[in-house]
Amino acid sequence: MEWLCYTIKTETEAEEPVAAMLGGLGIDSLEIIEADPLSAEDKALLFLAPDAELQPEAAVPEGELQIRFYLHSALDPESSAAPQDAEDSDDSYTIHDRRYSPEEIRAIETAAAEGLQELKAFGLVKKAELECGISREEDWRDQWKKYAQPIEANGILICPAWSEVPDEARQRIEKGELKLLRLEMGTAFGTGAHASTRLCLDGMAKLDLKGKSLLDIGTGSGVLALSAFLSGAEQVTATEVDPACEAVVYENLRLNHLDEKSSRFRLLMGDILTDPAVQAGAAGKYDVAAANILAPVILKLAAPGAADRYVKAGGVFIGSGIIGTRADEVAAAFTANPSWTDVHTDFIGEWAAVTAVRT
Repeated sequence: MEWLCYTIKTETEAEEPVAAMLGGLGIDSLEIIEADPLSAEDKALLFLAPDAELQPEAAVPEGELQIRFYLHSALDPESSAAPQDAEDSDDSYTIHDRRYSPEEIRAIETAAAEGLQELKAFGLVKKAELECGISREEDWRDQWKKYAQPIEANGILICPAWSEVPDEARQRIEKGELKLLRLEMGTAFGTGAHASTRLCLDGMAKLDLKGKSLLDIGTGSGVLALSAFLSGAEQVTATEVDPACEAVVYENLRLNHLDEKSSRFRLLMGDILTDPAVQAGAAGKYDVAAANILAPVILKLAAPGAADRYVKAGGVFIGSGIIGTRADEVAAAFTANPSWTDVHTDFIGEWAAVTAVRT
């Protein structure tokens, strides 16, 4: 598929006013490209190689940045779907690929150009160059794979399906000192490298999962569900709203020699917060529930009658994907629900996970 790619070249100090202007036009999904987006320390935190160049095509001078946004044209010959209505329900943790009509695209282009001129006139921006190009899916889809590398988390080596297992790790696997989890991501979220996933894995590592049951809300690639099996879990139920994840989860089951038809595993497609069929399928009391999603969804799960209905007394809920600035808000929501106790928060960088015990 193809997208129109708009790049605004400006100075570092202009990020907020330009982003605010674009937000006023309904463009709130922005890519910010800085001179040095990640330090070596940041890359280590995300389990990336120190020499990984995440944006090698865009050399940005010091003190400057590029702000990008993408519009998917309704005229894309590879897209069979009609343009999406701009009015969306509260799907705050799904990604919509809205398709814009030619008239809408021209209106946004004009408004963005005029908005930049106004910012310059008010002295809020010194430099603002707007460029347009074409971004094709095949150009970027697999680029990140060059930098993904096997990572070790709590006795499990999470290895991308296309990567070789390092010799030292292979020897430890053969000795039974390390367990191997092969992972194909496709377009699903969950490589094990992101700090939010690592927070969930760390939380699970503190628990004895042998013979236990786990509910994985928003399973993505299935990394948490599969890690639970490798840690001795007996039963796993996973839910997911993104249809693209279904094939990825089953592929990962096969990669790790697990039978997709096994009675030990269930994948329920749909929203556990609103879909009665998913709620009925997930019915039961689990020893552990994990949700690596986003703060708005974790807040909904904290409410009475949400996640608490699925966790047995003494069981644990682990919620991650929470940006650090919202950690206190999420923790407070669990504390306010009498079904939860022993609420605490863990951090990795700017990401947080909130853990609570069912009363």
